[in-house]
Amino acid sequence: MGLMTTMRKRMHIVLWGLLFMFLLSMTIGGLVGGADIVGHLLGRVNPATTIARINDRDISPDLYQNLVNQEIEKVRSSGQELKEFHFQRARSTAWDNLLQDVLVTQEVNRLGLAASDEEVLFHLENEPPSFLQQNPTFQTDGQFDKEKYLKALASPEGDEWVPIESFLKNTYIPNFKLQQFLDQSIIIKEDDIKTEFKKRNIKYSINAIHIPNDAIISSISNPSDDELLLNYNDSKDDFKHGELRNILYCYWKKEPSQEDSIKIKSLANELTVRARNGEDFSNLANEFSQDPGNQTSKNGGDLGWFKRGRMVKPFEEAAFKAKKGSITDPIKSRFGYHIINVLDKRKNKNDEDEVLASHILLKIETSATSLSNLKRDATLFSYDAQDIGFKAAIDTNKIEYFEQKGLDESSFSIQRLGSFRNAVQFAFQNDINSVSSILENDQYYAVFKVESIVPPGFKAFEDVKNQLLSKAQKILEKEATLQKANTLLLEITADEKSLLDAKVDEKINVIKKETKTISQGFSSIGKSNYINGALLSGSLGKIIGPLETPRGHALIEILEISPYDSTEFEVQRETLKKNLFNQNQRQVFDSWLDDLKNKAVITDNRKYYY
Repeated sequence: MGLMTTMRKRMHIVLWGLLFMFLLSMTIGGLVGGADIVGHLLGRVNPATTIARINDRDISPDLYQNLVNQEIEKVRSSGQELKEFHFQRARSTAWDNLLQDVLVTQEVNRLGLAASDEEVLFHLENEPPSFLQQNPTFQTDGQFDKEKYLKALASPEGDEWVPIESFLKNTYIPNFKLQQFLDQSIIIKEDDIKTEFKKRNIKYSINAIHIPNDAIISSISNPSDDELLLNYNDSKDDFKHGELRNILYCYWKKEPSQEDSIKIKSLANELTVRARNGEDFSNLANEFSQDPGNQTSKNGGDLGWFKRGRMVKPFEEAAFKAKKGSITDPIKSRFGYHIINVLDKRKNKNDEDEVLASHILLKIETSATSLSNLKRDATLFSYDAQDIGFKAAIDTNKIEYFEQKGLDESSFSIQRLGSFRNAVQFAFQNDINSVSSILENDQYYAVFKVESIVPPGFKAFEDVKNQLLSKAQKILEKEATLQKANTLLLEITADEKSLLDAKVDEKINVIKKETKTISQGFSSIGKSNYINGALLSGSLGKIIGPLETPRGHALIEILEISPYDSTEFEVQRETLKKNLFNQNQRQVFDSWLDDLKNKAVITDNRKYYY
């Protein structure tokens, strides 16, 4: 037993994380580009057996699902209630991780990056990976204990080092060499380190005028439809789309029925009577209250002291109106029914009324019977729609229907209904006039009809008009803030005024003698490369600008600049250099990975599964 036995027990946990650990340390890239989505149509990829092909590597559905399950397990182990968006996020994360791992592994093989037994031994003895250093087996008082580690390495109790050696040889060291290969392009100059030091340490005292976009919106005229149409034609390639679907649908919300509400109110009345007749309120709260705080702590529904503005309105009004020592009638809020036990009242030090209370919360939840009734209604409508037609069934059942146009195959959501991937799949796997059986998500039952199919092409001008208008408005706003800043600058310089003497309206932000570092950013202005460069090269007393900011344009007058501390620079030098190197390392890797994705031939069959 002993040290290595403990490690052997932990090894199955350690190895789960090893495969992606090194890659993730280099950061995760974006979604795939260059996807060969039509591969399966040409017979090259069978969706039944292959969920993805990445260049020449086929990915089985089971492998991908195992990765998804690992992401789901992280959410479950954190105690969160699983929702549809958790599954969507898990699938997306698993795909990103898988795509990166395969592409990087393929590139490692192409470059011939391998590891010898001698290199494995060297790393184990001299540069143990972080997952080994962080293993509690090799730590003393929370710190890596190299002596303990080397003793364990020299005295194996079995084959516990075999999987670690294999991982180092086949994955870790080749990827380590890849990182070194990419790092060769990173050069950190002395001037870069000094500039970073100045951003973090040199303090600038400034006066400034900032003209944000919202200060000049009223003076901007929107572009005409003809101008927008011209922009549309010039950028038409931005509005390409694949095949789309137009659908009709009806839905039934999974919400409590009137009977559910009556039942909970009846229970609330019963508990109120029992409490008023002498039963212990704390015991009743611990048994019946659905307040999450009470369910975990079993504190008898205690709310402590609270003043007005802390509780929902109906609760607050009842609590402050009730007499000390009384138990209120059931009070309905958006959370359900509350029974409030008013224990005490007082004035706080600010002469505000406060109440000490406990409560029982009974949520109005959708019963199994109500869900069954809703599902029955939806199912009967589905039968009618398939028998007599969707719109005829609408008239017969006297219910409302809705339409969604331009549904994309990659969509996950339906308007009004939220996440509804199975509805999207139905729309793209069926012909015009097809009517679905009852489909559902967390909140709704729904029935869908494929109304029409839109062939690949360009989005219509009317469909993207608002998008074009928003883009044009942002350009006009930026031009208007620049023009206003130039006008103010001319007035100031012509009259030889101070920056703060300029006449500005209340929507324009004036900053008076504010002292910050460049890294901190200044009030209203925020951070921008234009501001950074101007301050770093600026001199005292001069007005600089106009300078573009994230929200408009600014004029800045530098009042004071703190001195450059060469001693402190030497103290921070290596840390700053390391930080800059890490930033560049992430950028280089992301750019390199994006290039791999753009060049890759990728078939993504996930749409057939999710």
